[in-house]
Amino acid sequence: MSDTLLLNQDGRPLRMLPPSTLSWQDAVKALWLDKVVVIKNYNDWVVRSQKVVLPVPSIVMTKEYILPQLGVNFNRKMVYLRDEYTCQYCGCEFEVDDLTLDHVVPKSQGGKLEWDNVVTACTSCNFMKGADLMRPLNEPRQPNYWEMARKAREYVRFSMKDPAWAEYIGVEYSDDRAA
Repeated sequence: MSDTLLLNQDGRPLRMLPPSTLSWQDAVKALWLDKVVVIKNYNDWVVRSQKVVLPVPSIVMTKEYILPQLGVNFNRKMVYLRDEYTCQYCGCEFEVDDLTLDHVVPKSQGGKLEWDNVVTACTSCNFMKGADLMRPLNEPRQPNYWEMARKAREYVRFSMKDPAWAEYIGVEYSDDRAA
């Protein structure tokens, strides 16, 4: 089953990290409760009840403006994005499955799991570093929302459920599943 892209009243996603979505069931419910306007429906996909046939929305827009939350959550995906999927020790770019998080100051020496002490590392460099102190190529720091939103557009590592989303997210659509 697919998700529905949720846009604010101004036509932008409520958030970009990741882009704001609803389950198709929640989108139909919001539509039924008159809280959203449908921008685009999925082609040839409807839900049926005894008396109603309703196209499933691909993109919806809120009827009221919602003040965006502009924070960046600390998690593995956001650290990888901040570091642009690049090992901060050898400088090579990797796929997500080949990356790890590394404590610049190891936990054994009092290092904490926070923006200012964690970097992206490939498994080889992380293993070689172990509990030693090594200086990463870029000092870890907490990023701001706008920097991360820009990077999210450059490094789209999620699959859009509908090519029409690309126009609203600000990226070019590519169907990796065709390969």
